[in-house]
Amino acid sequence: MTSISIPVAARANGTDINCDAQLSGLSSDATNGVVKAFAIYVHDLVLINADGSEMPVTLEENDWQSGGVALLDYQDKLDSCASANSKPTNNTVAGTIDGTLAQVTGLRFTVGVPSNMNHQDTTAAASPLNRSDLFWSWQTGYKHLRMDVAPDGGVLKQDGSSSATYNIHLGSTGCVGDPQTGETVNCSADNRPTITLDVSDIANQQVVIDYAKLVENNSLLADDGGAPGCMSGPTDPECQGIFDALGMGIGENSDPNPGQTVFSIESL
Repeated sequence: MTSISIPVAARANGTDINCDAQLSGLSSDATNGVVKAFAIYVHDLVLINADGSEMPVTLEENDWQSGGVALLDYQDKLDSCASANSKPTNNTVAGTIDGTLAQVTGLRFTVGVPSNMNHQDTTAAASPLNRSDLFWSWQTGYKHLRMDVAPDGGVLKQDGSSSATYNIHLGSTGCVGDPQTGETVNCSADNRPTITLDVSDIANQQVVIDYAKLVENNSLLADDGGAPGCMSGPTDPECQGIFDALGMGIGENSDPNPGQTVFSIESL
């Protein structure tokens, strides 16, 4: 068995994501803004060898990893970054593989909480699945990804009102079934993108999440309908650009896109 620890950096146009960061050049508006929330669940990590064989990563159990699910969180202050009090963060996924790193040429993982864990009581769940701020409801489940940014000047909504934040909440939609009575929940759109990255020296490389790439085809200053930003609704006009960047089709559509642009690999 070989231990592995994979750093995951979060940035926007080269600026590291945290509550004090002043982000610039965001979206089609090239606007500035600050982070209010920035967290993402991942699971099913696999290292891929040059011959195509795969080595699943068994995640260690800790406050940030449980049941094969890891939470990456970059919001380092409480109260949507408004507090002076610090909040714990995590930028690493750690575990073991049955093999060595000598021939590893690829990394694959899936964004979100797997379906068999997605519909549960967060008050009884082990950390990191006990986060109410990353949960919608019993039936809909977790926010696989939550990235909220307050652009300078706010977001102008279609009805003429404004919102202070542009919110991106990725989660499953079209869900039916009552998990509280033991029913199996089925969702027409799981919205869990699988990311595959080429690597050359995984022991000395890190994954990079680029928020600027996520919103580069959207406007952070104007919202054309629905909640400000994208809440994963298939008819929300803001979701198309977000889903394109994640390499996903929207709603029940198959993936029509050439690939995601948000995640990449770089040397440490």
